[in-house]
Amino acid sequence: MRKIDHQLECPRVNENVYDQCISIAGTIVVPENGASPLLVRAWIDDICIGETRILRQVSSEEQRLGYKILAKFPEPITAPRPVIIAITFSAQDGKGAEKLGEVSVQLVPARLHQRHYGEVVPPDQAKMLHRKDIYGSGPPAEQPSPEALRLVLEYLPPRSSIVDVGCGAGAYGPGLIEAGHKWLGLEVNDYCIEILERRKLPYRKLKGAIPRLLSVDREFDHAICIEVLEHIEDPDSFLGEIARVIRGRALFSVPNLEVLPYFKDWEAVPWHLLEASHKNFFTRTSLRTLLEQHFRQVEVFSYAEHPLHTRDKVALHSHLFAVAES
Repeated sequence: MRKIDHQLECPRVNENVYDQCISIAGTIVVPENGASPLLVRAWIDDICIGETRILRQVSSEEQRLGYKILAKFPEPITAPRPVIIAITFSAQDGKGAEKLGEVSVQLVPARLHQRHYGEVVPPDQAKMLHRKDIYGSGPPAEQPSPEALRLVLEYLPPRSSIVDVGCGAGAYGPGLIEAGHKWLGLEVNDYCIEILERRKLPYRKLKGAIPRLLSVDREFDHAICIEVLEHIEDPDSFLGEIARVIRGRALFSVPNLEVLPYFKDWEAVPWHLLEASHKNFFTRTSLRTLLEQHFRQVEVFSYAEHPLHTRDKVALHSHLFAVAES
């Protein structure tokens, strides 16, 4: 039998591919007087990982047909391993399959359940999802961002009384307490309150969308407000309360909206900006302008280098950090 002209376009030799997301594409030339290849399949370890019955005409001159398959390994793997992806074609009933070619790749575990949205959109998700399913919020973090914690510690005078407004699960409490600060968390969410109690961290429970902070005027030396301001319906009233209860400095961190146009080349949006509860989006100037209405002096800079660089290979920061003086 005449050997079929087959070109595998992807994946490439020794390329890393995820076990749950394997993109396969290639072309074949139908032999003269040969049967049309109606079924193209991809295999790993004699397991069919994907197939297509619909091919496209790539070149009419030589009857070259193209195929595309979005495949996945049936069961998630736990460690990387080398595999061989084999491509076959046959009649539509699958009988008389002939091997077109193969490629050696490294199969890598996707570990979807450990990724944001991994439990929401696995490959076998059959339900059509709606806005409420996607634009959600993740669980409260119990561990701080190491870079944000370092900045907070560097910008707070030693042994201060610190109010953590919207402290969540108390991610920054242990680090500040260990550094010698007197830390108190303020939180409205009942689930976060349960975590604070489990972690035996000091807190005050707030009530209402824009509550008074249950504090007397100038009760605390300084305040921190990490990844909270973007969630607040009425930021002016909220900031007025923070300014009222401190004697000195307030530190803020928010997502950096300025990165969006730079990542358009990759059609990418930092996932954190998708949270449904985000009501405010900040550039350096809009954040400074808002804070200057409540604080005497404000400086804003960026931090947290995003793992994705721009097409120009420029690093960008995904968060803004503001230091506001009373």
